[in-house]
Amino acid sequence: MKSTPSLLFFFAVISVLFLNCSQDENLEIDVLDISGEISPEYGICTEFFMDDHGRAFGPSHLFWDKEVLRVRFLGGSEYVRNRVMHYAHQWSDHANIKFEFVSSEPSDIRISFDLDDGSWSYVGRTNEYISSNRATMNFGWFHSRTSESEFRRTTLHEFGHALGLSHEHQHPEVTINWNKRAVYDYYSRTQGWSTSEVNNNIFSKYSTGYTNYSDYDPGSIMHYYIPRSLVTGNWNSSYNTDLSSQDKIFIGQMYPGNEVGGLSCSCPDDLNIIACEDFENHSAVSFDNSDQWSPWTENGNQGELQSYSWGKVLKIEHDQLDNPDVLFSPGSHSGESISLQWNMYVGTGASAYFNIQKTEIPGQEFGAQVYFNTDESGLVLINGRRLEFVFEQGQWLKIDIIRDTGSDLYVLEIDDKVVTSWPLNWSHGSSSGSEDFAAINFYAVDENSRFWLDDFCVSTFEKSIAADDAMVGKSVDVTMQTSMSAQTNGSVPVKSSLPRAEIQ
Repeated sequence: MKSTPSLLFFFAVISVLFLNCSQDENLEIDVLDISGEISPEYGICTEFFMDDHGRAFGPSHLFWDKEVLRVRFLGGSEYVRNRVMHYAHQWSDHANIKFEFVSSEPSDIRISFDLDDGSWSYVGRTNEYISSNRATMNFGWFHSRTSESEFRRTTLHEFGHALGLSHEHQHPEVTINWNKRAVYDYYSRTQGWSTSEVNNNIFSKYSTGYTNYSDYDPGSIMHYYIPRSLVTGNWNSSYNTDLSSQDKIFIGQMYPGNEVGGLSCSCPDDLNIIACEDFENHSAVSFDNSDQWSPWTENGNQGELQSYSWGKVLKIEHDQLDNPDVLFSPGSHSGESISLQWNMYVGTGASAYFNIQKTEIPGQEFGAQVYFNTDESGLVLINGRRLEFVFEQGQWLKIDIIRDTGSDLYVLEIDDKVVTSWPLNWSHGSSSGSEDFAAINFYAVDENSRFWLDDFCVSTFEKSIAADDAMVGKSVDVTMQTSMSAQTNGSVPVKSSLPRAEIQ
């Protein structure tokens, strides 16, 4: 659950009576009765507050008034601690708040790994009222075989609490048609909760009289997964494993100080940016360890990060011994309409390639595959169809992949001109794939591959595209003319308004 000082949602009154349990109560973490691709590791998180003898905090008082929080581990293996540190830092990508992991006091957050105590966290500055010899956060199901998706989901969720966020399903204006008898039975069976604990943890909603709030966000990392059997009607809960766009925007508003909620790269002012990348803050080492970029295979080639007087770019060029194959993963945006833009330069006489990955596991489900050929012809392969276009080499192209959930379409644009579109559930060879989006994969597909990437901007996309049905799944006969004119020196990509420079 998220809030801003005047618009966004959060607690104004802290009361133990309003919450489910004390820290000393143990929660039984069983496998939930869920199906499909939901992780069998899924467990229930608990949030805690301190009554402080009746003292009430307003919304602003739950958020820290500092830019660095000191975090100390109370046990846990080195492997598990490293995974927690890795994913906790993702909040800092979107806000002016940092986590410093320390080995001694003083500390603001203390993390235990008690497998008999579930996963929980005190909320925000409530941590200040906990004795320094006690944990303020616990991870109750992490071990050496825990999946990356579960490490990310639970770590982001618990650190969200530590930053001041609460559970989204208790938003004051959410309408969930509960099957109450099934809910009581379910949480009694899986968590050992009493009727009052179910009421406090599940059914209770925060009062509009004590909270400021924004629109309910079913995609929030702070939202419980709710099995379909516990509700009636058409309401469905998504299984959220990453920060939503509202999570990112909100936390940047709560901890301001970085551009675009912690995003420092340049994107058009008219875009509602939720992720970006211009490589300017990366070194070769930091790029290899970036949260948004990863190799297709472990320790694989992620391309060459190049620095020039006018900026940094990522070069993808064929290498017979160590061919570059890299994924750009801007985060989970299930159910959201988003636009993913970037600039790409295809060298003269060269080729380029990218594809859409629909799942977090590379290669599990391909979406569209897009080829830029040496003869300046282009090809989109989707659902067994060949959708053709043309482009120009030797200049920067603006690429835009629009995932429009309103029209249930993917749309490919080059230099603001529509190339083609196709239904969200089309995959590379099927018309009945998933509608998910996980990453863009850039690969040196043949010996002629040589292209450069820069200026990635991921934004929410609010208006639906009124697509011509005749265009869906077909080619558009239009020659791409660049809208980003570039100075050139032979086959050298040099951006307009920047000094002439050669890229090798």
